[in-house]
Amino acid sequence: MADDEPQCQVVYSDVLDGEQAEFNWVKRAGKAKVTYVDQSTFEGTFDGERIKQGDGTYVWMAPGDGDDDAVVERARYEGLYDNGSRNGLGKMTYPNGDIYHGEWVDGKMHGEGSYTYKKTGDVYSGTWVQNKKQGKGDYSFGKDKSMLRGEWENGELVDGSWELQNFANYYGKFKMGRPLGVGKFEFKNGYTQDGEFVEIKNPDDEGSDEVKAPNVAWKGNPMTLTAKK
Repeated sequence: MADDEPQCQVVYSDVLDGEQAEFNWVKRAGKAKVTYVDQSTFEGTFDGERIKQGDGTYVWMAPGDGDDDAVVERARYEGLYDNGSRNGLGKMTYPNGDIYHGEWVDGKMHGEGSYTYKKTGDVYSGTWVQNKKQGKGDYSFGKDKSMLRGEWENGELVDGSWELQNFANYYGKFKMGRPLGVGKFEFKNGYTQDGEFVEIKNPDDEGSDEVKAPNVAWKGNPMTLTAKK
C-alpha cells in the first residue's frame, strides 16, 4: 500500500473550531471513530500520543459466509482501555458467541470475571490470571445445573465441591475436571458416605505421552445418617 493511500478513516466527534472532522489517520487526542481497511472499527478516546485510553468499543469484522463481499461482525469488546490495551472492566464477545465480562490487564482476562460458553450454557464466575481460571471460582453446567466450586489452578479445579442438584454434594480433590482421591458425599436425604475415587489404569495407555483425564471409580465406605439438629 502506498504511503499516500488512506490507512483508515478517522472521524472526530469533538471537532475543534475551524477543523475538519474526517482524516486518514489519528491526528490528535480526542474522541473519534476509526474504521480500518478490513472494516473493523474502534470508537473511543485517544490521548496525546494517539493511543486508546478510557472507554472504547472495538468491533472486529470479517468476510461473511455468503458469496457476496459483505463483511459481518465477528467479535466485539466494550470497556476500558489503558495505554492502548484492554485494561479494567470490559465485556468481550468472541467469534464463537462466548462472552467474558470482567476485569482485564494488558489485553488478558485477569481479576474477577464471568465467562459464558454459548454452546453449552456453562458459566464460570471467579478469579482469572493471564486468561486462565485461578483462585476461587464457581463453574455451573448449563445442561444439568450441577456446579464445581472451589480452588482453581492453571484453569482446572483442584480442591472443592461438586454439587449435584437435588441429589448430593461431593467434597474432595480434583484432577482435570474429575474427582480423584479421598472425599465425601453428602446426600440430600441426610446420609453421608466417605470414600475414595481411585484411578483405573487403561493398559492401552501404557507408554503414551498423551495427557488424559483420569478414568475413576468410587469406592465408598458404609453410609451413615447424619443426626438432625
